[in-house]
Amino acid sequence: MNAQFSLTDDAIRTALTPAPQVVAPSDLGSSIRATVDVTSQRRRWISWVFPAPASSSIRVLVLVGLVGLLLLAGLLIAVGALRSSKPVLPTDATMFRGGPSRTGLVLGPGPVGHPTIIWDRSVGGAITANMPAVVAGVVYVADAGGSVTAFDAATGDQRWSRQLGSAANTSPAVGGGLVVVGDAAGDIVALDVRDGMRHWAFHTGGEVRSSPGIVEGIVYDGSADGNLYALDLATGARRWAFPTGGAVSRTSAIDGGVVYVGSEGGVVNAVDAASGIRRWQKVLGPGQVSSLAVAAGLVVAGSGLDDSANVHVLFGIDAMTGTDRWRFMAPTGEQLIIGAVGETSVFAPSDDANVYAVDRNTGVARWHFGEHGVLGSADALAAGVLYVAGGDRAVYAVDEHTGALLWQQPVIGQPGVPAVVGGRLYVATDLGSVVAIGGAP
Repeated sequence: MNAQFSLTDDAIRTALTPAPQVVAPSDLGSSIRATVDVTSQRRRWISWVFPAPASSSIRVLVLVGLVGLLLLAGLLIAVGALRSSKPVLPTDATMFRGGPSRTGLVLGPGPVGHPTIIWDRSVGGAITANMPAVVAGVVYVADAGGSVTAFDAATGDQRWSRQLGSAANTSPAVGGGLVVVGDAAGDIVALDVRDGMRHWAFHTGGEVRSSPGIVEGIVYDGSADGNLYALDLATGARRWAFPTGGAVSRTSAIDGGVVYVGSEGGVVNAVDAASGIRRWQKVLGPGQVSSLAVAAGLVVAGSGLDDSANVHVLFGIDAMTGTDRWRFMAPTGEQLIIGAVGETSVFAPSDDANVYAVDRNTGVARWHFGEHGVLGSADALAAGVLYVAGGDRAVYAVDEHTGALLWQQPVIGQPGVPAVVGGRLYVATDLGSVVAIGGAP
């Protein structure tokens, strides 16, 4: 090996080796220059980095600094890649199942220690299977008596209540300073979050039981008239209407610029959120389609949700193409709905009184939780805990990974979908109670 190159390599290793004191050879600068002078490109580069008048010590420091900057840049890129691989979890529960993708996955945390009821308030009608919205310290609920009510999340004090004139059987969606709900008269209504004053109303041709979703200033909601609507959040003006071919009675999921909606007749459509143009359609089979969820390119849907169907299947569908990735049926063959979608599992409550944890990639059951009567829903997943609405008038907290019961808390009436925010769980019941559950040491 050429002695000159050997000297340069040794000098560079010496310069880069951590030590209490770095003492550079006096001829290091000239050696580096002699080495890079082999080509004209290297001469130009080294002349820019190491100006001729610079001392050898300064040249070494510059070289070490450049190496350090490169290492730091690589570290930042790696950290950014790791962060981007994790979903950004909402701190509030702004709409049904926490957000527009309807996964039920929220930041939480939930109650710790022994669960205890912090407050319990009554509203004018039943709240069946719907979820309170909890945003900026306020709990919003809609009830079958036709009221939308706002409570202080900390104390349970009522802030306002507004009568719509028709049963409101959807979960509220909150965004842009408005609370949006659907009602039995076929209206999608937006109320001011501060006082409940009506901001706008859009009339559809059928009852609205599908809970609205809000994404980037647009409200997406379905109606029993068979249409999926896109409305301007600020004004209520219609952007587009997509005919699904059947009544829409359950909630759509929105992700990546696409709205996924199920309709009567067992059909799922993927609709472009900007234009209202269909991207694909999939027929699941007879009966109603469940509310949908979408996560990481996977759409999850349950089929056969009425008496017209004898086959009940949970589908894992490719979000881009509409093709099957997997199918899951309960061992008993009973009906399945979507409870929540975690990083590794889809959680599906069944009419056989179990919640099944189904592998998100393969569709194979990992565990089941049951023996507590009919389980209404499992729609909140926070910090490794799955919160299940039991058919025996209780809320259950279950370990996400094992299915082990952590705690249970009785409530007044059959609980609906829980919202988990800031160390508390908020749930509404079919007896018109709104309950806040916290933890005690």
